[in-house]
Amino acid sequence: MTDLLTSTLTPEQKWEQATLANNFLFCKIMESEPEICKHVIEILLGIEIDRIEIPQTERTMQESFESKSVRFDVYAKDSDRIFDVEMQTTTSKKLAKRSRYYQSIIDVEHLTAGTDYDELKDVYIIFICLGDVFGEKLPVYTFENVCTENGRTKLNDRTFKVFFNADLCDKIDSKERRNFLTFLKANEARDDFTETLRSKLALAKKNMKWRRQYMTWEQTLKEYAKEAYEEGLKENAKNNAINLLQETDLSPEVIAKCCKLSLEEVLKLKETLQVHF
Repeated sequence: MTDLLTSTLTPEQKWEQATLANNFLFCKIMESEPEICKHVIEILLGIEIDRIEIPQTERTMQESFESKSVRFDVYAKDSDRIFDVEMQTTTSKKLAKRSRYYQSIIDVEHLTAGTDYDELKDVYIIFICLGDVFGEKLPVYTFENVCTENGRTKLNDRTFKVFFNADLCDKIDSKERRNFLTFLKANEARDDFTETLRSKLALAKKNMKWRRQYMTWEQTLKEYAKEAYEEGLKENAKNNAINLLQETDLSPEVIAKCCKLSLEEVLKLKETLQVHF
């Protein structure tokens, strides 16, 4: 069963123990504190930003009605650049293709009919991961499109995908970046900025509106996890029943009992197999 279902912590305990790596609190603080959001992006990318528009969290974009929608954790932009910052607390092999799709959705959103391609803004897709997504033991993975023949000619399409591995943040040269990722990983403030973040986090936890929203959010996640788990059990039971129907002479009644399915479900599976073969 998923961690959401087996965790011994109540939503209230999770709220009290949450760090800035908590997706809900990270998004709330970044959205309510544009200057902090701006500085976080500056730290992560090693760039300077004059000003950013008010960050948007949980922003949903969809290319068309039929296409898959995406929901960005923190979406921000200045005059020439667009930044998507994703807080990723679990390791997933899908992040590479997620970053590809996120970039494509951003491009489509900002290039309207009749607009020249030069109008496309620089796009930075940033994943802050607590673990090593690629398993190469690097603290940061930065990707640009580069010619494979000579390994140096850049496509210069101005798209960048950056994955941080907070687990190896001690190997990062930039002290400010190292301190920020350490704060995410261990909730340890080492400089003025991370002390500010700790203060903002403490204030956020006293926000009763956010606390209520978090409780609702937690309950929704738990219900989704439970549904997914039960669907997985049902699917496994059906697969077991199909194997028994194909490989044994057991009666549908016995198979239904063994697989904890209804007799009607097993008979339907049997009928489907007969039609298929």
